[in-house]
Amino acid sequence: MKLIYRCSECGKVIDYLELASFDEQALGFNILTEEEKKDIIDVKEEEVYINLTCNQCLEQYNWEELIYMKEIH
Repeated sequence: MKLIYRCSECGKVIDYLELASFDEQALGFNILTEEEKKDIIDVKEEEVYINLTCNQCLEQYNWEELIYMKEIH
């Protein structure tokens, strides 16, 4: 089984792991809520996709400004 980390913005594969099985607790996904898991984890037969945002997209979108809604007057 492949665990594939990909960017949800541009679709780029960030990294991947070959696993014998998908164990949420061993990978640390057990701390996520069910809603967070639905947003981040996409299971397809023998592949599990973890949707993240790559560094290039983080820089491009200036997420810090969007998150904190900084206004300059």
